[in-house]
Amino acid sequence: MPIPEMVSSALLAGILAISLAAPVSRAAGEIESADSIRSAIMTAIEPQLGTVNGATVEVAVGAIDARLRLPACPDLEVALPPTNAAIMTAKVECRMPSWTLYVPIRLHAWVEAVVASINLTPNIKLAAGDLTRGRIDMFANSAGVLTEPAQAEGKILRVGLLAGSPILSAFLEFPIVVHRGQKVLLTLSASTMTIKTPARALEDGRTGDSIEVENPDSKKTMRATVLSDGSVEMKF
Repeated sequence: MPIPEMVSSALLAGILAISLAAPVSRAAGEIESADSIRSAIMTAIEPQLGTVNGATVEVAVGAIDARLRLPACPDLEVALPPTNAAIMTAKVECRMPSWTLYVPIRLHAWVEAVVASINLTPNIKLAAGDLTRGRIDMFANSAGVLTEPAQAEGKILRVGLLAGSPILSAFLEFPIVVHRGQKVLLTLSASTMTIKTPARALEDGRTGDSIEVENPDSKKTMRATVLSDGSVEMKF
């Protein structure tokens, strides 16, 4: 039995509509790829890396679970902490369709810095031969990276270190240059005059320390600042 022309036209129109609609349906069901999420995170973090001067920066984006089936997003938004740290978390968000994902990030900032040339024991005075230069991660050593051996030479290392370990400012202190009971030269300074007089240290002191000293004649005591040459100074 022949199909009426009206029914035939309607059937053809329906087939055409289905064939045109199929690609749209597949696009709507697409999944956001892990690569696109990583790319969005790298794009967001790049401007922040400009604050890490003089370092070779590496960014490691954490694993994204392959089992996640997040709908494709036309406009990914990435929020990062305001300051860089060794470990951070990126918040990746899609407003429509709505979903949020948190991804860990690991930062490395490699610099040439001062490291121990040999195994070092605690409480030694560092000499030039104890120091060399090596590649270290600033983000893994936030206690004050030193870039010149002169910054460590002559100071006391308070901790033991293995060869190749960074020499950090937090590990160092000035040596004691004034000892309790020692005779010292005291300089009394005012805007109009300077007086130098002998005194006796009542405390040990390192450069920059404020210690108590005594006038041996009057027995009066006062606090004075230790200078690098072993003398002390008090300003009025």
